[in-house]
Amino acid sequence: MARPGLRLSDEEREWVILERQSAKRNKESGVRNRLRSLLLCDAGKTMQEAAETCEVARSTVGEWMRKYREGGVQAVGEKGPYPGKAPQLNPEQQQELREIIQGGPEGAGLDTGVWTAAVAGEVIKKRFGVRLSLSQVRRTLRKLGFSVQYPRQRLSKADRERQRTWVEIELPEIKKKSKKTAS
Repeated sequence: MARPGLRLSDEEREWVILERQSAKRNKESGVRNRLRSLLLCDAGKTMQEAAETCEVARSTVGEWMRKYREGGVQAVGEKGPYPGKAPQLNPEQQQELREIIQGGPEGAGLDTGVWTAAVAGEVIKKRFGVRLSLSQVRRTLRKLGFSVQYPRQRLSKADRERQRTWVEIELPEIKKKSKKTAS
């Protein structure tokens, strides 16, 4: 058996309509959709019908109705925090990791000249006893303000003048010849 619908007083209905119009002006489609579901239920639609109209799950409409009953329009308009998994490194450990990374791999006692996700992951595992996947290491470093850096590769015996000649003279000639043979 379906739960009883939502019954709004005239004043409550007017308030929901005004808030929905405000959400439309502010381009808050999520809030607008949540308030629409309340109005549909108030108009006699079942939660299932309101859910189908708003393109959400029936349980979602039930959750929005519960929020409205407990906290009014404001509670429906607020997006709750998405908890996700708690970080495995606490703020103090994150700060310490930031300082280790800033100090460079040599400063951390490593014999490599660059940080990689794998190297940073090993440091995290040894220092804090936390094993993170490579993607978690990358996300953690990005959250700490670090970004991926790629070294510019240069051949140690490269002749700069010959490279310039190749790029400016020889390569354009090859391209011209290939266009003529393609036609």
